[in-house]
Amino acid sequence: MTAPLQASPSRLITIGISHYCEKARWALERAGLPFVEEAHIPGFHAPASLLAGGNRTVPVLVAPGRTLTDSTPILHWVDEQLPEPARLFPAEPTLRAEVVALEERFDKDVGPHSRRLTYFHLLAHRELAIRVLTNGAAGLEATLLPLMFPVLTFIMRSSMKIDAEGANRSLNALTQVIWDVNQRLADGRPYLCGDRFTAADLTFASLIYPVLWTPELTKTGPSVAELPAAFSQQIQAWRQTPAGAFGLRLYAQDRRRSAWGPS
Repeated sequence: MTAPLQASPSRLITIGISHYCEKARWALERAGLPFVEEAHIPGFHAPASLLAGGNRTVPVLVAPGRTLTDSTPILHWVDEQLPEPARLFPAEPTLRAEVVALEERFDKDVGPHSRRLTYFHLLAHRELAIRVLTNGAAGLEATLLPLMFPVLTFIMRSSMKIDAEGANRSLNALTQVIWDVNQRLADGRPYLCGDRFTAADLTFASLIYPVLWTPELTKTGPSVAELPAAFSQQIQAWRQTPAGAFGLRLYAQDRRRSAWGPS
């Protein structure tokens, strides 16, 4: 198979640490579609999103001829560029329905909860939080973040309900998803749906990655041992589950694997 040709690179507007942005980034890199990432710090991303045609949220993909404003539409657009055997959403109706259902569930039951739990633990530690939040961003935003940190954290805590009660809800929701994925993997299957890598696998791995602290975070941020003790212990516990080991394996085995094969 030969990778598709694209006249000019797309623009991907992101928050560097965002797992939803990682979901879109992974799909684009896997498909070999050229793009330029414009990474921002939370809060600073909103003007960039609006100027790119989004609605204050990221990721926003400004692709040739269209603008996409959510990670799932980006995945579907990427799939349109690929031949069926390489697609994240298989053509076979039963398998496709299974993949779509899991992708939607992980978007709802993993994405918001892994974000809230991670921020709950990080935002209480100013220097650590600044180090993580500036991942991928530089220049004026990185300079302003220490000055804006109290205001930014107040807005983040209010808008995402980042408090002890919310963190406990998120902990319970993530525990349930991990249990369900453990059960699905119990028959020894290599992937969540069938025997090929799909949007279900990509979405699970990318959206769970903050609470597994996968290499995409640790390569530029603090190690697990540097995190707050309670968060570090929870990460280590989840890494020991079949679902956690599966997420880490997807990063080790599939994160840099091309949809177009060895070539």
